[in-house]
Amino acid sequence: MITLLNSTRCICILVPLCWWGLKMTVSHANPPRETPKWTVKSTDEWKAATESAEGLEVNQGQLVPTGEKTLFRSQLKQSESPRQLDRIEFTQPPGWTGWKSESNLGPAGGKDAAIFIPAGDKNYWYLNATRGGGVYGAWHSTDMQNWTHYPDVIGRDWVTTAEYANGTFYIYYDAPNDEDPHLILDNDLTTPEHQDLGKVFADPSHGSDSGIIRDEDGSFHLFYEDWSPLNARTHSWDSPLAGHTESLDGIHGFTPHEYPAPIDVRAKPTGKIGHYLHPTSEIPYEYEIHDGPQDAFGDYTLIKVGEYYYLFCDYHPHDGEIGLAYWFSKSLKTRFTWGGTIATGFHPDPSVGFAEGNFYLFVQRSDSFISSGPWTNGVTARGGVDVDGDGNIDQWTDWQTVREEYQSKPGFSKIIEAKAASLDLSTLPAGKGVQFEIKLDSSEERQPILDRVDVFWK
Repeated sequence: MITLLNSTRCICILVPLCWWGLKMTVSHANPPRETPKWTVKSTDEWKAATESAEGLEVNQGQLVPTGEKTLFRSQLKQSESPRQLDRIEFTQPPGWTGWKSESNLGPAGGKDAAIFIPAGDKNYWYLNATRGGGVYGAWHSTDMQNWTHYPDVIGRDWVTTAEYANGTFYIYYDAPNDEDPHLILDNDLTTPEHQDLGKVFADPSHGSDSGIIRDEDGSFHLFYEDWSPLNARTHSWDSPLAGHTESLDGIHGFTPHEYPAPIDVRAKPTGKIGHYLHPTSEIPYEYEIHDGPQDAFGDYTLIKVGEYYYLFCDYHPHDGEIGLAYWFSKSLKTRFTWGGTIATGFHPDPSVGFAEGNFYLFVQRSDSFISSGPWTNGVTARGGVDVDGDGNIDQWTDWQTVREEYQSKPGFSKIIEAKAASLDLSTLPAGKGVQFEIKLDSSEERQPILDRVDVFWK
């Protein structure tokens, strides 16, 4: 129902969704977040909440370890009447470090960039070329350890990305290489039968290498390389500019430049046109020459974890070797924030997914990457209650390790729900005061940082 308001009356019009080709989506908003009774998140709030801090500092609103031995003790938060404590939640900033390089994470036999598709619990699919950039095969696993191979199921080159929805695989491939995403629909990857719908998006420039993600409202979002600002041949066929377009069904409605560029690190445009050759075309490609060095990114793969979308990609800095990096954002429809480099020295063409309690980041080399999640381990905490209001803690919980927990959102392959890192206080007696202590165990491999703490009581 659409409601039109003016100064004299309210008119209600019932309109069927998706008439006239309009892009209309149904909201699946999460319920309002419970309001904590005590929040510590800004620099001033951290300082006001601190009774003592050893080996720690507050830096830009975050609690950061500075030494091997750390202990944060909060002030005692008091109230006039007794209250029953519930829990403390701990939040880290949205970076994602801690990816570990390991061999044999996927099946053997692939000859190109892999595509990983978690199609549900115990239902994991892996696509890769079986003829050196030619016909694609499929591998299936229920445990990420043992794989069954189904050869030659897709007779197309240059598969770039895929999604899964309602029993159907949406497999996007470029034709020719590096431009114009085409689409295959397939509900059974064990056989070569499938439906090829042809081109579904006319790339505004050369350089597709797209990544797809189906969001929580069911819409499909395509992120693609835009080669208009550079000679992509000199930048590993990547670009400083990315585009983003959306389709309600993954087939129709993809439109160039539909949303603000999720990545845009272009140098100063000159208005001059340059030319270069691509291996698939005898006709030179055009681009606008820019004044100054430009870093390049591409071959995107996306996943949402908790509140954040993470975009992993090739990263070719103007003054360094190509590698693997990531960006993040709370919205698909805005500019993404640079996260950092994960590894260097290879052309990754990554594909990310969640399976068997871990996140996998497959790249086109023998070693790929595995992670337990964005949460950086090494956080322990305890909470205490002042029962009678005399300013002293009468009972503490045990010291406990706290961390986020993850699970796939039912019906989605790239939406991962995050359960907050939480310390249970409900077993403590009611009281007139609460206090908490935190230890952050850092090492050469990790540095846990806290962004905020929320205390809840009933």
